[in-house]
Amino acid sequence: MGCFSYEYMIFDFHKMKNIIFDVDDTLYDLMEAFDKVHKEFFEDKTKEDCEELFKRSRIYSDEAFYMAREGKISHDDEFAYRIQKTYKDSGIEVSKEEAKQFEERYRYHQKHIHVPDGIKALLSECKKQGKTMGLLTNGTVRHQGKKLKTLGLSQWFDKDEMFISDAIGYTKPNIKAFQIVQDKMNLIPEETWFVGDTFEVDVVGAKKAGWHVIWFNHRKRPMPEGDIRPDLEVRTVEELMDVITK
Repeated sequence: MGCFSYEYMIFDFHKMKNIIFDVDDTLYDLMEAFDKVHKEFFEDKTKEDCEELFKRSRIYSDEAFYMAREGKISHDDEFAYRIQKTYKDSGIEVSKEEAKQFEERYRYHQKHIHVPDGIKALLSECKKQGKTMGLLTNGTVRHQGKKLKTLGLSQWFDKDEMFISDAIGYTKPNIKAFQIVQDKMNLIPEETWFVGDTFEVDVVGAKKAGWHVIWFNHRKRPMPEGDIRPDLEVRTVEELMDVITK
């Protein structure tokens, strides 16, 4: 299974009453759309593995998101920044126009995203067991709202259980984002677990907020240095199902 910390090993799983999920690359495969557009535009220009490009693009995506919030770049330029920086690291200069075309195709494929069967089974089992569930995702209401609708997440989550950073005024890893969810849903920190794929955003933020954390590290990223550690690291949906629902 995954990598366990001491806190996890002594934890009583019957107290796992509240599960709050990240959305992007946690409840659906965010790389799928990126992979399709990469093949259309740049596969013949680089031998670099697409998953490595995607991982790098996630880093630049977060960077662009925070830069836009600070007014350093416009929201319209966020995606172009992400793509240009990602491919520049591979020696490929991407023009603003090419980045815009990439974004248009990416948005098209994003209209067809779906929740994988394994995640559907996990969410349904959590609901069946009576666990309190919620979502906390970074992004704009316009983009993230469309994703939540396309994914059909209202099957498992009520409207007041889905939180978008743009709507609540704080973004992960700011602990205030987690505290707003905690207050709105009347959660007890010691009984609350956050499940997310991004260490710097999901793990760091939730741990600082006093929650337990499952790092869904299905991209097999290395554990960053530092004192903060997830309570549990899992790498497959099967492992996630096992620790949450058993």
